[in-house]
Amino acid sequence: MESFQMRCLQNVTPTAEQLQIVSRNRPGIEVIRGAAGSGKTTTALLRLKSLIGLFLNRRQREANDAPVKILVLTYNTTLRGYINELIKNCNVNQDEIELTVNTFAKWTVNLCGKPKICSNRKSIISDLGSNIKLSQDFLADEIEYLLGRFRLDNLEAYYEAVRVGRGITPRVDKTLRSQIVQEVVLPYLEILQEKGEVDWADIAMKVTDEIPNQQFDIIICDETQDFTANQIRAIKSHLAEVSSLTLVVDTAQRIYAGGFRWIETGITVLPGNSFRLQRNYRNTQEIAAFAAPLISGIPTDDDFTIPDFSSSSRQGSKPIVIAGSYSNQVSYAIQHIENNIDLTKESVAFLHPKGWRWFHYLEERLNNGGFKYISISRKPEWPEGDANIALSTLHSAKGLEFDHVIIIGLNRECLLHWDDITDHRYITTRKLLAMGIGRAKETVILGYKPEDKSEIIDLLQNDTYISVTL
Repeated sequence: MESFQMRCLQNVTPTAEQLQIVSRNRPGIEVIRGAAGSGKTTTALLRLKSLIGLFLNRRQREANDAPVKILVLTYNTTLRGYINELIKNCNVNQDEIELTVNTFAKWTVNLCGKPKICSNRKSIISDLGSNIKLSQDFLADEIEYLLGRFRLDNLEAYYEAVRVGRGITPRVDKTLRSQIVQEVVLPYLEILQEKGEVDWADIAMKVTDEIPNQQFDIIICDETQDFTANQIRAIKSHLAEVSSLTLVVDTAQRIYAGGFRWIETGITVLPGNSFRLQRNYRNTQEIAAFAAPLISGIPTDDDFTIPDFSSSSRQGSKPIVIAGSYSNQVSYAIQHIENNIDLTKESVAFLHPKGWRWFHYLEERLNNGGFKYISISRKPEWPEGDANIALSTLHSAKGLEFDHVIIIGLNRECLLHWDDITDHRYITTRKLLAMGIGRAKETVILGYKPEDKSEIIDLLQNDTYISVTL
């Protein structure tokens, strides 16, 4: 039986749209923008193949036998298998390439000698911020944002800055920003210093300022919309003098606290070094139309690519939205798999905003039914085996695709709603669900309990799905 991973290794022929980018074989910084399903990551990796040839030829001209150093930073480290296969097809000797595929977090922690990272940031911030008139969750996100965007030696820049990507409510004026820095951020950093611990912001700064340049010839950053400004600065500091940096981005899929302008990181984005992929190659027209209302009307920027749903070339069945108890939702999903899906050829993902305990009952039912499945949440490598059912949080599914996606148990607790539609947390929740739906190539099932229904479900347009009451 063909596993998920083997399907990732199939040869891909670039489309005419992708070929324009892949064929631009030159050093420098390139930004690839595109909607979900437009082939951004595939395009970047096909470009990697071309760039390897470029830098190997350069080595030969210079009689330089040093390997071409490549760094691929991605939330989806299961791409490692695909990249290794791609490099094999380049017909190069193993000693000509030095490849690193990792998340930014693991790459930088390894560079810094695996320091002790603070594991209770949220509780410390909650204690320090008891006098701040913001919710604990929002305050924690705000501090993650400011420590990610501004250098620790320039936190005062936060006071006047436009809060890119943070929405307009709740309002955080200059006085409140100063209070956050003076009463929470600076004491928090002092506590860490006393405990001999570091924050992720410290890691990014250390990699930028203290770690010797790793001299990478090629760096590719996937899902760059969820990198911070300080992380981008850290990455840039490890480029060789002549090098290539490819940034893959779609702020329509930003699901972590962040937001910055390219110029802040020393990157200039111009028409000559940026490209936009419009066509949706992954989803059917029906799936694309189903997800559309979730991102319709939310704030946009230059890196936000509005999906062109009319460009989806394939037609399929309408998504199904089921209403009933969670046990009935699970029963429906399992019966649907048994009756409609060939698990020897097709992949299924059960996704959920929270995962973990929310999957316990589902796992019990899958075990009782004799189904093989794998859990991929926070896994650094793709689990081995031939199971074609995956269980994952929505966050961990980012960058992946499956034939069929099932997202059940969407109640108010796990899919929160805010009355203020400009609240960035509300916007992020909408993006997260849209991103999960967009993982599907063929079919989608959503499920909720009527008496505990998340209001976000009401954003979906009735004519884009089949409603089933259990």
